[in-house]
Amino acid sequence: MSKNLSELPFTEIVERAVQITRLEGDDSRVRGAINDQYVREIPRKEDWSFLIVSSAITCTEDYTTGNAAVVNTQGSTFTLSSDTAIDATFVGRKVKFATNPNVYDIVTVVGTTGGTINPPLSGTQNVRSASYFIAQPIYALTKDFDRFPKNGGLLLYEGGRLTVIPEVPIQEYFRDYLPTPGKPAKCRLVNAGTDLLQRIELQPPPSEPFVLGYECLQKLDPLRETTAGFVTIDAGSTSVVGSAGTTRFTEAQTGWYFRIDAFGTGDDSEWYRINAIAHNSACTLAVAFGLSGAGTSTYTISPVPKYPLKLQPAVLYGAVVTLLADQNDPTSQLYAGKYSETLSDCRRLYKTRVYSQPIDTVLEDWDYRR
Repeated sequence: MSKNLSELPFTEIVERAVQITRLEGDDSRVRGAINDQYVREIPRKEDWSFLIVSSAITCTEDYTTGNAAVVNTQGSTFTLSSDTAIDATFVGRKVKFATNPNVYDIVTVVGTTGGTINPPLSGTQNVRSASYFIAQPIYALTKDFDRFPKNGGLLLYEGGRLTVIPEVPIQEYFRDYLPTPGKPAKCRLVNAGTDLLQRIELQPPPSEPFVLGYECLQKLDPLRETTAGFVTIDAGSTSVVGSAGTTRFTEAQTGWYFRIDAFGTGDDSEWYRINAIAHNSACTLAVAFGLSGAGTSTYTISPVPKYPLKLQPAVLYGAVVTLLADQNDPTSQLYAGKYSETLSDCRRLYKTRVYSQPIDTVLEDWDYRR
């Protein structure tokens, strides 16, 4: 058993998995199986409370000033009356003209009274001096968003009442479709934009600047260790000094684990938790380094799964089950039992209810009482 460990660093999981599966020389395959468990498989097993994050979106009020002066059928250019004032922020919103049944995307804005739409105006009737509305039904969610909890969605707090706006399947979303702005009643996830943020579409599109809170399961990044360059540390010291220009320590590595590779790997490893990062070539350990003769050495700085301690072994067990099963090794069943037992124990501790916090607490966190 490695020393000084209260958690399981990624590198430790990799080395234990290699030892169990005898896949020396195939580290990339082992790392792939571990990250598949960590990022995808285990997060999908349950709505884990420790992965829940809270956020909110602020809706954009619909715009109806003036009239649509000219839109020719089969044309993509629209012009609004002179009392309108639109700008580049309207690009990506939806526009509907009263005399036409369809909804169009605003592609460009030219000046303050016109632009282009997509697709071109359908039908056989030009639009002349018709009323219209411009609405924003699609909004970006937090960069951490992976999915909503089961039966989750958005929350609207209005007039002392809390309303859940459920996420629904696409068939349900387009049943009784309401393009006219109002109070959103349902939502669906849509493709991420070029910024890679997940987006959500509201129906009907909001007519007011509603603030909609939500809880979601956060997206996890694959685990990767740092080994670039060399470091120096003395026995009894907590100060690690990296080689200038080659080590790349970052603040994100605070709380990760450090070891000198020459003093052992796998079960012989001696790990030290990083207490602080001073700059890109210096860090401080939580306890004094207990070995002498390190000199200038290769090292490993390894992250820890963002799981509770009790669930971290499941990452190892799940990866080992996959790797052994691929080899038709019957001992995969032994680790399948450990995997199942660990998940079962942790479900009792970390399973999320529909909302993980009391509603009053959620509202205070999101700060959207109005």
